[in-house]
Amino acid sequence: MNLADAQPNTVVTIIDIDAGPGLKARLLGMGFVSGAKLKVIENRDGHIVVALDSGYGRVVALSKGIAKKIIVASSTV
Repeated sequence: MNLADAQPNTVVTIIDIDAGPGLKARLLGMGFVSGAKLKVIENRDGHIVVALDSGYGRVVALSKGIAKKIIVASSTV
């Protein structure tokens, strides 16, 4: 499934990023790496808000278009 399909208050693990090299590099630089866990905080019409497990309390908002390029799997905390 992709990140845009994830429901609020769920934890998912990043499997892959299916994007061009520029967007992929940008997301990797933000901490969206394979194996990273994300907690979905909000999933609304045009955006999704997630908390990264990087340990820095980082919360990121992404457009649904970008979220659709992040392949994830359900995860346990």
